[in-house]
Amino acid sequence: MSHRISPEDRGRELVPDSSRPGDKPVHASPRPGDRGRGGVPRGPRRALQLALLLVLPLAASGCGLVKTGLDPKAQEVHDLWFIILWLAIPVFVFVWGMLAIVIIRQRKWRRAGGDESEPVQTRGSNGALVTFFAGPLAIVVLLLSFGEVTVNRVDAIAPNPAERLIVTGSQWQWSARYVKEGVAVSGQTATEKTNGKPLVMAVPLGRNVQVTLMSTDVMHGFWIPDMLYMRNALPGHANVFQFTPTRAGIYPGQCTQFCGLWHSKMKLVLEVLTPARFQAWVNQQKQAQGGAGSCTPTGSSITLTAQHISWNTKCIAAVAGQPIRVTVINKDAGIAHNFAIWVSSALTKRLYQTPNVTGPATKTFIAPALPAGKYYFQCDVHGPAMSGTLIIGNKG
Repeated sequence: MSHRISPEDRGRELVPDSSRPGDKPVHASPRPGDRGRGGVPRGPRRALQLALLLVLPLAASGCGLVKTGLDPKAQEVHDLWFIILWLAIPVFVFVWGMLAIVIIRQRKWRRAGGDESEPVQTRGSNGALVTFFAGPLAIVVLLLSFGEVTVNRVDAIAPNPAERLIVTGSQWQWSARYVKEGVAVSGQTATEKTNGKPLVMAVPLGRNVQVTLMSTDVMHGFWIPDMLYMRNALPGHANVFQFTPTRAGIYPGQCTQFCGLWHSKMKLVLEVLTPARFQAWVNQQKQAQGGAGSCTPTGSSITLTAQHISWNTKCIAAVAGQPIRVTVINKDAGIAHNFAIWVSSALTKRLYQTPNVTGPATKTFIAPALPAGKYYFQCDVHGPAMSGTLIIGNKG
């Protein structure tokens, strides 16, 4: 049985329904003006979806999903993001607009029963060719110009910063040394049984802070999301940057470069405090580190055990005027440690250092005799994470 095909049905697939003889074919494709879910025509619905897609980045920024940053340099990065967004939107609209025009015209052509053979091919004009290359080139030049200006501002180093920090990354913890205050803080590496603890470092609100990033082993990534940029800590290469926090608060951070087994637990926390609270924090750290030196000399031999990037004690003591026998027990397999004696935690003068001991191993060294006093010791490979107080005095 034949069926008469109306003009609007041309080009649409017919699906026979064999449930009952004589039934009319069922059209598999929708008629023009067919409505989708909720009674909304499919054409307007697709246009609405495209509009929502374009508005989403702007709505996200308005809802606070695009952070403004905790210092002026982070704000520079924030502004660059929107410049890139506004330059990208015309490209997006043009590409998807041309694609939509082609799709809509082709569908209308097919519904009207048009010829589906290959259309006539025409050569492009010189003007179209110039526009094709000049438009994207102009956008790239603008992106590079704005990006270069922002990078130079973010990387700028001002003289005489208010605070100087040496932040060291090692598997798998961060440590920070405050050069002016002479104090050091450290996180604790994770183990099979513990999650470790993040480095908590404080900085004063509204003051320029200079950070010197270093690594003792592999590359680590220093990233605090509210800074809106990330810095790498590289072995043998100091990475220096500055920032001036303008908002007090607590800002978590994370290592962003895969650095081994416990990379995911290599975390840090930045506390931005008012100047008065920051000074109180510094005094608290000095008191805590000074209180660690409360041991009494019992002889001229010292034994230190290194495990999980940490010494077994924060205070050691030896008799004044006698060579010191130092035994280093390294239980960290494949990791090198050493033992160094410094005049103070400011690291202005080193008095003694052993060669590296790669674990698991035990080695004994003889350090020179020292006059009575309080000294600072650490593993120079891992810094403040493995540090403490050395007391030299009379035998108790």
